[in-house]
Amino acid sequence: MNELERLAASKARRAIMLDKAGSKAEAIKAYREVIGLLVKLVELSDSPVNREVYRERIAAYTRRLRELQEDGEARATQEEPEVKEKSNALPAVLDSRPPVRWDDVVGLESVKESLRQSIIYPSKRPDLYPLGWPTGILLFGPPGCGKTLMVAATANEADAKLHVIDAAKIMSKWLGESEKNLQRVFSTARSEAMSGKPVIVFIDEVDWLTVHRQVEVGGEARVRNQLLSEMDGILTKFNRSFLFLMAATNKPWLLDEPFIRRFQKRIYIPPPGLEERRRILEHYLSKLRTSRDLDLNRLAEEMEGYSPHDIFSVCLDAQLEAVKKMFEEGLEEPPEITMADIRRAMGRRRPSISRESVRMFEEWNARFGAP
Repeated sequence: MNELERLAASKARRAIMLDKAGSKAEAIKAYREVIGLLVKLVELSDSPVNREVYRERIAAYTRRLRELQEDGEARATQEEPEVKEKSNALPAVLDSRPPVRWDDVVGLESVKESLRQSIIYPSKRPDLYPLGWPTGILLFGPPGCGKTLMVAATANEADAKLHVIDAAKIMSKWLGESEKNLQRVFSTARSEAMSGKPVIVFIDEVDWLTVHRQVEVGGEARVRNQLLSEMDGILTKFNRSFLFLMAATNKPWLLDEPFIRRFQKRIYIPPPGLEERRRILEHYLSKLRTSRDLDLNRLAEEMEGYSPHDIFSVCLDAQLEAVKKMFEEGLEEPPEITMADIRRAMGRRRPSISRESVRMFEEWNARFGAP
């Protein structure tokens, strides 16, 4: 098993080297070999954690393989120097601040309060914090429950510059240049924070950057070490910097303890409870024409296991069906959405959060949570 892991790691390094060198045909062949070895490792491993990491590596290398195949040799020979220069930038990093506020995030009041104390108040009155304030915040919880939305809303509430890093993209297509790009992002953010205005660097799917060392099959170590180095420069005692590092993960159990402990705040973003589901339904359905028979309390009860994103998708499907009916039947406006319409949409959108996954998050929160 260890020998197979070492072989996979060696093949992965070779594939990445060929990819960076522009040898597309050879890189394609090498990536195929790596994927084959990782598939074998999935079959042989007894560890659920290891199998999950192997599968993520397979997905990453498969994406890159497809990109190389679609790109083709012809494009490589015709690529102009200015395009090559742009390829060294980091498309996985976005300097953006979506127009969303805390009022747009239904519920999660305790999470908002924790972020208010960690970011908003210190940014307004730093003189009140002689011991500094938390500058590292990890959000974890099931997919679709508002982690990314909460970060965007916090940036707007704090009037902060927001840099968003997509870790999954960094660790796949741009593996090999990732550590330099991370350094560039943090260097820019530090310079911006010197102005006294808060700056947030947000790493989505941070578990991609911090996979366990024993299952490493590529250049992850360099990226991890660069990230830890950048974190150590921010997450120190008595820190009074206006540079905040926020990260999110759906798989906190893939993070190793030294990395986890660097975050002063580790906040659980749980699935919505009954009242929150009702409020989310009200938030979206208030924008649509609905019938009087619509019972939000009953629907909220029936939507146990639905994430906020699932609930939005159900409402969106109901809207699409209503508009479709208007066009097909020649109506002047979409018909009112009924209980039956919502339930049909629910039949097409099953809940994405299982009780078992909630149990796993709650156990991890009991061990590592620090709100």
